[in-house]
Amino acid sequence: MGEGRKRDRERWSHDVFINFRGELRDNFVSHLEKAFKSNGIHIFKDDDALKAAEKINTELSKAIKTSKVHLVLLSKTYAHSSWCLDELAEIFECSKKDAGHMVVPVFYKVDPSDVRRQKGSFGEPFEKHKSRHPGSKLQKWKEALTQVANLSGFVTGNYRDEAKLIDDVTKEVGKMLSVSYLPLPTYAVGVRSRLHRMNELMCFGSDDVQVIGISGMGGIGKTTLAKAAFNKFSDRFEGTSFLENFGDCCKKPEGKVHLQRKLLSDISRRDDILFNMEDAMEKRFRNKRVLVVIDDLEDLTQLNSVAIDLSCFGPGSRIIVTSRNTHLLWQLGAKNIYSPKELDYGESLELLSWHAFRASEPPEAFLQLSEKLVEYCGGLPLAMEVLGASLFKRSISEWETTLQRLKNIPEDNIQAKLKISFDGLSQVQKDIFLDLSCFFIGMEKDYVSCILDGCKLYPEIGLSVLKERCLITVRDNKIVMHNLLRDMGRDISRNKCGKWSRLWDPDDARYVLANDYVNGTGATKGLTLKVEDPATEILEVKAFSKLPGLKLLQLSNVSLSGSYAHFPKDLRWLYWLGCPWDSVPINLHLRNLVVMDMQYSNLKRLWDNQEQPQFLEHLKHINLSHSVHLTETPNFSYLPNLEKLVLVNCKSLVLVHKSIGTLHKKLVHLNLKGCTELGDLPSELYTLKALETLILSGCTKLERLDDALGAMESLRVLKADYTALSLFPSSGDQLKNLEELSLDGCKGLWKGKSPLAAVSLPFSFNRLGCLKTLSLGFCGLSDELVPVNLWSMSCLEELDLRGNNFRNLKTDFAGLLSLLVLKLDSCFELQSMFSLPKTLRSFYANDCIMLERTPDLSECVALQALYLTNCLSLVETPGLDKLKRVGVIHMEMCKRIPHTYIERIMQGWAVNANGGIFIPGCSLPDWVSFKNETNSISFTVPETRELDPVGFTVWTPYMSQQNNQMSEYSPKITLKNQTKGTVWSRKPATDQIRMYHERHIWQGHFLNEDFNLETGGQIEVAVDFGDQLTILGTGLRLAYNGHDQSVARVSHEKKSKFHLRSRL
Repeated sequence: MGEGRKRDRERWSHDVFINFRGELRDNFVSHLEKAFKSNGIHIFKDDDALKAAEKINTELSKAIKTSKVHLVLLSKTYAHSSWCLDELAEIFECSKKDAGHMVVPVFYKVDPSDVRRQKGSFGEPFEKHKSRHPGSKLQKWKEALTQVANLSGFVTGNYRDEAKLIDDVTKEVGKMLSVSYLPLPTYAVGVRSRLHRMNELMCFGSDDVQVIGISGMGGIGKTTLAKAAFNKFSDRFEGTSFLENFGDCCKKPEGKVHLQRKLLSDISRRDDILFNMEDAMEKRFRNKRVLVVIDDLEDLTQLNSVAIDLSCFGPGSRIIVTSRNTHLLWQLGAKNIYSPKELDYGESLELLSWHAFRASEPPEAFLQLSEKLVEYCGGLPLAMEVLGASLFKRSISEWETTLQRLKNIPEDNIQAKLKISFDGLSQVQKDIFLDLSCFFIGMEKDYVSCILDGCKLYPEIGLSVLKERCLITVRDNKIVMHNLLRDMGRDISRNKCGKWSRLWDPDDARYVLANDYVNGTGATKGLTLKVEDPATEILEVKAFSKLPGLKLLQLSNVSLSGSYAHFPKDLRWLYWLGCPWDSVPINLHLRNLVVMDMQYSNLKRLWDNQEQPQFLEHLKHINLSHSVHLTETPNFSYLPNLEKLVLVNCKSLVLVHKSIGTLHKKLVHLNLKGCTELGDLPSELYTLKALETLILSGCTKLERLDDALGAMESLRVLKADYTALSLFPSSGDQLKNLEELSLDGCKGLWKGKSPLAAVSLPFSFNRLGCLKTLSLGFCGLSDELVPVNLWSMSCLEELDLRGNNFRNLKTDFAGLLSLLVLKLDSCFELQSMFSLPKTLRSFYANDCIMLERTPDLSECVALQALYLTNCLSLVETPGLDKLKRVGVIHMEMCKRIPHTYIERIMQGWAVNANGGIFIPGCSLPDWVSFKNETNSISFTVPETRELDPVGFTVWTPYMSQQNNQMSEYSPKITLKNQTKGTVWSRKPATDQIRMYHERHIWQGHFLNEDFNLETGGQIEVAVDFGDQLTILGTGLRLAYNGHDQSVARVSHEKKSKFHLRSRL
């Protein structure tokens, strides 16, 4: 499993936070809780004891912040509870700050419109609240209720019984918890009906590889529909990948490599893989049933240049391609092409209303105006989103003015209609939008904000307005813009009325630079130019003298010759990838520069030592990463307001200038990772009071940190992995705001310490009350040198102690009340441990070859993943047989555990999660109903009295010719319903299988709702582990509601006549 996916799973303390009124506790909530548990979904359900205070306490607030999904159960007495309303307001506050949160409402016997408008049972309580709470709080509650009612959710009135409702809620939440789940627009009107059509076009009963096209004009909703389909159908495939903005990405530097890596890592579920794309297509994907979405493909050459061969995916694979070019989709061999129609009148009015009024329908006074606007938008979702958002909280007269302008625009001119929203922006907001569309799409929001702020464009307000008006979105802290809006912005910036506002097109840029007499260049604010071969295309510096107003300059591999005396003097952003300079020319005027980004440059130093440096008082951000000839940092006295300095992999760097101390109130981020020649840091560095992040990892000659480190009061992240540190300052415990400390591989810190000298530890952890992540892996730690006061770190969530020399760990990890992840992999001498915390979600102890016994696991009720591979001496894992909800259990090569105990672990385990159990052996338990010596089993689903199958469990013994190697193939299971003529495939594990000569068994569980088994159905289940492993047989057992037993009989022709014997 890729590290990124593990981090996503471990990021959250809880999968689901349930916000509800106590009246539902003993019925609906209790049934829902059982359903969640049976599906391996970890919930936080607040107890009455936690509600004793009038305000939300710290524990509840933390639970809300650390839960991925917030399930809001809106019942008739919900609004009577100020506590519920406070929680709801907190939930939306968290969602606003972190897009990773998702909110799902359930309208339990209430009308969503009552919730939205605070009427009926959601209006009356507010009369009482008025006398008890301030108006500001009441308004906050009302806004939260309106927000939650605007979301797509579940309404009990649409269900005949609660069991079906609970099943649907559980299934939807399960999908949201998947790492591959893609967020959809808040108001996804019309998607559901179009998704039904996509379901028909996917032809799931067919085993051939199919391309499904989605065509249509820009803004019609192709990408949104593709994302919805991806979320809906991804659990049917072994591997999935969504390649967004494929066409644009192909045009960017390293874009093709990025797409290749993303495709391979997504499908292989590994982030660290090295590959040859053609080899991967030919060998890795050949047998995989995958779902791949290629979004916004522009021409076939793009697909070919990335070396993606659609015919190389495994049987049953589906490739969804979105494009504006229907002919292109035919060329790709798409048998089914869906061209979504424009939204109909009702859908259009609803979508417009959500954006303009935050309600499903317009107020009476605006109804006719809204109907006219819908008519002008022509059913195009993007137009209604953008125009509706631009008219939010606008007066009737402003609506009328907008409609009057729309009358004069031709019906098919979509960009002109969208431009009305642009025209409604202030001049500053227009400039921000145009800069984003030409230069900054896909870049980090904080990075862009710094540049815009330097241009005096007030980005905090401006970006917020653009986001509110649906002109941009921010995803993973990166600026995202719809292609239609991007094209509109770039078209506006192009030469109009003799002016070149922003030169984003390389042909335009070359034309302007090559011609001496070009009008309108005085107004040019930005230019971007990439050169493929710098040796063959050298430009004259003087060509830039005709651009005196240039503020934004982005160059890639460009070579310039000549004097910089007349170079534009108002630059705010200088991005020059592969800059050929040895040092910055002294006659280059940079006094207004805000961001200098010159990665992979040839710089040896920033300024020539013979020259007086420029005083750059506005410069806030320098990135000279991968400048392998750089030997020293600049004199920071001339950079008084620098906030961020990034010098990653500057392998020749030997000197950090002592003037860095002048930045004690300014510098917040310093990254010196991989500066392998850097042996010392100036004492002045430790005076940086504002520094929040200090990264020194890979500085292999760095031997010490000064004792003044403790004075760095703002420090939150300190990484010094694999340095030569022999002494860590005792003042480290004064870093009261430190949240992450990483010292992996720093063996020198403990080398030569006396076994009795526990007090000689680098420093005490007593006062690190904010520390969340601590990494001390591969440090040569012994039992005596484990920090004795770890328990004092009440906020610690992840502890990494891999690769150390422990033997009998007596550390009371149970005292770490917030710990979610504990890593002890490759502790080769570890024999025993004392305890584990109840909160633990992931425990890693792979390759602990001397470990004989784990602590009692029965209290680890939140445990989701257990890794004990290659624990060759392990004889006991007490309590594991009591835990039936652990989604992933790896115990390969744990051959000393009694076979009877292994059977107890397997029996009753039924977690429908991406994982399974991996254990040594090949003998299937007697209670496994069906056994066969091949990789498949056929049977008839039997008739039972009032019992329906709820799922089935599969066992597969396997072995390999390779030893202790990871397979290149994830296991898959295929179910053929011969009665219905359908074929289904599932990916039962997110891990590749570790291969051994010895025999092992994999056990996985599947819910019937995925396969719809019915009485009398002729079923064949087949397991495929790829050609690197040999499957020795298959076992299967049906599970029934309330009964852990199978009553079916194996069909006569497939019935096995042999017994799988253990060969341990």
